[in-house]
Amino acid sequence: MTFGQKLQSLRQKSGMSQDALAEKLNVSRQAVSRWERDETMPEADKIVALADLFGVTTDYLLRQQKT
Repeated sequence: MTFGQKLQSLRQKSGMSQDALAEKLNVSRQAVSRWERDETMPEADKIVALADLFGVTTDYLLRQQKT
């Protein structure tokens, strides 16, 4: 799985919209959308915040996993 696939899955499992996640991270919904489509990557501080928010490690988010 890619970073974007993991992020989308975690967000959806938590019942959170892209807008709600964007608000929590103080970014635009478009930024979250680009992350989920693997067009861009968030800055390091946002990756740490995402890991904390979803209760996963940064290692889990960043390492590519085979599907």
